[in-house]
Amino acid sequence: MKKSKRARAIRREADRGAKKDRETIARVYALEPGGAADRPIELTSASEVEPDAASRHCPFCDGEARVTDHTVEEGAGRRLRVASLLCKVCHAAFRRYYALGPMLS
Repeated sequence: MKKSKRARAIRREADRGAKKDRETIARVYALEPGGAADRPIELTSASEVEPDAASRHCPFCDGEARVTDHTVEEGAGRRLRVASLLCKVCHAAFRRYYALGPMLS
């Protein structure tokens, strides 16, 4: 007769699976536009960064996110705008990267 798993072992197994899922989601998120410094979203004005970032949903739970910070960083050989976001549902922190392109006439 096979011995059943203890509750703690089942919980640890589920936690490892959830951690792997979050790591996979984070890797996929980094590949989409704005998910990493080498893939910034092109905008024409700095005033567009926060509204665009706030319109994004959490990559982990698809919940609504809010912008907690908007900074300028050097990356990929140019200056990037970086919006730090926090999910209102699962409290996950993530970032969006933006590059300012030439002004449109």
